[in-house]
Amino acid sequence: MSDQDPAYHLDVPGLEQTDQGLRDSQKQPWLGVLFECCGVYARVYRSRDGAFYRGRCPRCLREVRFRVGRTGTSARFFRAC
Repeated sequence: MSDQDPAYHLDVPGLEQTDQGLRDSQKQPWLGVLFECCGVYARVYRSRDGAFYRGRCPRCLREVRFRVGRTGTSARFFRAC
């Protein structure tokens, strides 16, 4: 068989939308958070309305929330206790 053989081609409906969704999520603003409760790192993504960043520890599911303020900070990495 060769690459030109139709048996090698698979059409998956909606795959293009999934690829676009992945590209969009990679552009979504995020903060890096070290969850000291379990010693793990995770990304925390901004809410749709842009008012805050919210996420959970991937192990114990402790929630963190960062408000987006007018003065803000240029820091992108934080520690959560």
